[in-house]
This record gives sequence, structure tokens and C-alpha cells, in this order.
Amino acid sequence: MDRQAGRPGARRRSRFFLELGPILAEHIAQHVRLNTPDENGETRRQRNERFGLPAVDLDPIQPDFEYLLEWFWDISAGRSHGFSGPNPLSMTEIANWSALSGTVIRREEISILRAMDGAFMSAIAKEQSEAAERSRPGAT
Repeated sequence: MDRQAGRPGARRRSRFFLELGPILAEHIAQHVRLNTPDENGETRRQRNERFGLPAVDLDPIQPDFEYLLEWFWDISAGRSHGFSGPNPLSMTEIANWSALSGTVIRREEISILRAMDGAFMSAIAKEQSEAAERSRPGAT
């Protein structure tokens, strides 16, 4: 049962949060792409600087929503890792972080955090795949 269905503005707020999720997810993907060290420990940002390429900045996020980035990186810092790298954030990890930090998270914010994590995991997988391709014999 949707407890907010009868509240004025609930649908509008939900739609707004649904639109915000992909924006923040793309921000996370860009961050991973620019700041993940390669097999030599160098990030794309550092490599671009070394070759004199123009600096690439992340798309700006409205200050009102930076708290979601802060939450994501805080929760992400405690994520578990497996043999192939980071594991996706579980609902339990998010709930535990919320309880331990005393942060009240709305369900729309949980959806956004999960979308951000999906983008994070996809970007990490892409970085790992590209690194594996570069390390193959004959790769340039």
C-alpha cells in the first residue's frame, strides 16, 4: 500500500526524484571513468594532464542534491569486495548506514542511491574489461 498516494504533491515529488536518479548515476559513471587508476596506477584525469589534454570536469550537480553524492560515497566506502572487485550495495548495507548515521532516507532517495550504485558497478566493470583487454598479448 502506498502511504503517500493520497498526499498532495507526492506524485510530482516521485517523478522529480525519478528524473534526478539518471543525472546522479551519470555523474557517478563519469567519476569512475576519470578517477579509477589503471593497471599502472594512473587515472584518465592524470593521463590527460600528462598529455596536455584539456581538463575534463564532472557535470555539475545542483547544490541541493550534493547530499545524495555524499551519502553514496559514504555508504560506498563500507561496501564489501569480492575476488573480482567491489560488490553491489545491498539494501542491508544502506539500512545499516542509515541506522548508524542517524540519517532518515526516503524511498525515492533509496531508488536514487541504487541507480547510482548500478552506474558505479557498470563503470567499474567497463574499466576492468578495458584493463584486461590492454593486458592481453598483442594489445597496444
